[in-house]
Amino acid sequence: MAQTKEKKSLSLNEWTVLLLGIAFVFGILVRFFPGFQAGFPPNDGGMFLSMIEDLSESHYALPQFTSYNHLQIPYAYPPFGFYLARFLSDMFHIPGLELIRWLPPLVNSLSILAFYLLSSELLKSKPLGALASTFYALTPGAFGWFVMGGGLTRSFGSLFLLLSAFAVYRLFLGERRIHYIAASILFCGLAIFSHPEAIIQTAAVCILLWLFYGQSLVTFRDALIVGAGTLIFTSPWWGTILSYHGLAPFLSALQTGSYGTSLWNALYKMIFDYEGLLPILPLLRVIGISYGLMKKRFFLVSWTILPYLVDPRNAPSVAYYPLTMLVALALAEAIPMLVSRVRNRQPIITLSELYKSNAYNSIIFILFIYLFVESGLYGFRLVNTTLQPAEIQAMTWIKENTPQDGVFLPLTGGQTPEGDPFVEWFPALTGRRSQSTIQGSEWLLGAEFFVRYANLGRLQQCESVACVEAWSVGTKLEYQYIVIAKNDVADALVRSFRDDTAYTSIYSTDDVEVYKLEK
Repeated sequence: MAQTKEKKSLSLNEWTVLLLGIAFVFGILVRFFPGFQAGFPPNDGGMFLSMIEDLSESHYALPQFTSYNHLQIPYAYPPFGFYLARFLSDMFHIPGLELIRWLPPLVNSLSILAFYLLSSELLKSKPLGALASTFYALTPGAFGWFVMGGGLTRSFGSLFLLLSAFAVYRLFLGERRIHYIAASILFCGLAIFSHPEAIIQTAAVCILLWLFYGQSLVTFRDALIVGAGTLIFTSPWWGTILSYHGLAPFLSALQTGSYGTSLWNALYKMIFDYEGLLPILPLLRVIGISYGLMKKRFFLVSWTILPYLVDPRNAPSVAYYPLTMLVALALAEAIPMLVSRVRNRQPIITLSELYKSNAYNSIIFILFIYLFVESGLYGFRLVNTTLQPAEIQAMTWIKENTPQDGVFLPLTGGQTPEGDPFVEWFPALTGRRSQSTIQGSEWLLGAEFFVRYANLGRLQQCESVACVEAWSVGTKLEYQYIVIAKNDVADALVRSFRDDTAYTSIYSTDDVEVYKLEK
């Protein structure tokens, strides 16, 4: 008689590993897709390419200024990503452009594992940590800023922020003090070396961790040791910057953090904005926050709000960490609790039982497939923000056929200066000055940064030569050459320059036109 084989079900540990594997593999795919599809770093990264090349010219000594845009911009940006890219380029003969294309998605993929470490600790459950990690890996739009070319610094900042929070949390629990003091100093220091906004957000979450999990003389002393150790560890960098420029670059950058943003409007946007068709995640966020308050998960709720208080400009990308953990609680605890109460079931079913349910696993699988598809569609939208081959060709021509001291005014029709790849990459690929590029100005303009930002937005609305010239007079930003990327500009603007005898066409294709001002 043939024996019937009993179907073997996964253990909770195996289910956790499977879920984390899905998060990591699917997360890698959606993060690498934009760069692979575009064939060029998505969106930004031009200034960072110049800063990588500057390290070659300085033979790895920290430069006083970056060559980007010929503005004497202080080389005050945290340099970890630049030094690593320079080292990899020299060691393995990889072009800097390719490193800017591939390092950000690689590092941001590793942050999925760092997020798992932290979420498993804060949620006190590895299965919950794996569930949260899958949402973190596949939330459409949440990874965008980290996989662009500019993600060379953002991705490292994110990775080390997560690892810093993990190490500091374990330290405050009193576990292996010496080990976690050293780890905290290392990761906090690397966060400082990586990204300006990561400095503020890492310090803020460490203070919040002490308020919730420290509050003793021992942990206060350990916190002081970590703070002092981090300052000493990072002193070669900030000490050199202070010797070059004093506090001026840092004070200037601090004034560009969008601190006038309404807290409630920002929180509403974070919860309800969603890069997708179905409002599943906003619903889970509302349930998760409500459940977190009900179950006194005040640290996660507080951390969701904290980024908007200390650095609104970068807040959404950091607030997603605790918010994603609350989403996991919504799916694993809050909704099952509601279902149990509706059915008058006691005791309330928990994740340790839910993972065995085919229905529950089917819901999770369908949800993650949906998020994976939406993240892929978001990747396509990200590809559309990438510099096009015809635009790169035009910049190469400008580099080879115009004076090195030429001053250009690129016109693209893009009204968000920080999200315009043409004007951002122009100084890096041409080696010429661009008057319509905002990148780097945060280290120079201070409170005037937002005035310049608004002025550049108005420039890109111009539809005539007269408008452009009036803008130049009003802002005192003169130019010798006009570059028009024709994809999004008004046809009237192109015709206006063609018909104006003061401008001579020196380069013309279906995509880009370059004019020299003769008067």
